[in-house]
Formats: sequence, structure tokens, C-alpha cells
Amino acid sequence: MVYPTDSLLAVGCDPLQKKSVIRLCQLKGIDPSKANLTYLCAGITDAAILSKQIGKELFRLIKRNTPGPFTFILTAGKDVPHHFSNKKKTIGIRIPQHYFIEVMLREMGRPLLSISLASTDEEQLLYPDELVSIYRNQIDLWIDDERPQGQPSTIIDCTDWPPEIIREGGHALVW
Repeated sequence: MVYPTDSLLAVGCDPLQKKSVIRLCQLKGIDPSKANLTYLCAGITDAAILSKQIGKELFRLIKRNTPGPFTFILTAGKDVPHHFSNKKKTIGIRIPQHYFIEVMLREMGRPLLSISLASTDEEQLLYPDELVSIYRNQIDLWIDDERPQGQPSTIIDCTDWPPEIIREGGHALVW
């Protein structure tokens, strides 16, 4: 399924459905054991369930910056589905600020495995109609709120303290 977020259009699936996870990785041409996929979470409680213990300082950092276009790289916890576990034993966590995603996550009752549809390595981002023409026959469901895509999320590696910004996105992190 393709859907809008508070940053870029994303493609995702239910992380508990192994076939869907494999299909998602094939769509993006990535190896699940090396993939840097992100869990979209309804709140910090979901993030805490998927990761190892979140200390007070890190909790405050995440709380100050969410919901919003930030991806926090955390050490994966024991509740991450076994069919998706990269060799680094890390996961990305996002708590997006987008009405559709907020409602969808509440209705699902669990996080959604997600990755940006367009490559953020490209110098310019593709428009939604260009993405549709590329992925038309590979996606089951397209949801578009007809807003222009924003900036990629800011990625923060929180596996050590202090955290390190891996990629600057469209918003500055509040320390």
C-alpha cells in the first residue's frame, strides 16, 4: 500500500505478514536482512515495545520531536518479527504527524512497516503521478491526499549516546 506521510509518499505493509514484508523488499530491490525499513508507530509506547529499553534522556528527545518527520534508529527489541531482523539488530521508528497515518495506525492497533517510495538518494523527488507510472502494477492500494511531497525525514542514530544525526531532513531536531 502507498500512502502519504508528513514527509514523503511511503509504501508499507503489516510487519506480521512475512509474504508482504518480502514483497515490500522486492519492490524496493533490497535484501530484508540488510534493509533499513522503519516502523510507523502511533506513539512512543509502540516504539518502546519494538526496541530495547529507552532511557529517560532518549525518551525525552523522542517525545520533544514527535509526532513529526523524524526517524529514530534504535536497538531492536525481542518483539520485532523474526522474519525481519537486519544484521545490525536495529530498527527505525517514526511517529508521523499526518491525519491519515494516525487514524490507520489506531485502527490497525500495531505499527506498520514502511519505507519511502521514492529514493531519497535522488537529487530531485518524483511527483506522485511519476511514481504511479513506475510502480503501477506492483502496488495493491494507492492513497494520495494530493499534497506535494515534503522533505525526507531527519534520521537520528540513537544506538549510542549522544545520538548522531545521520541525515538532515526538512526539520531541525529539538535537543
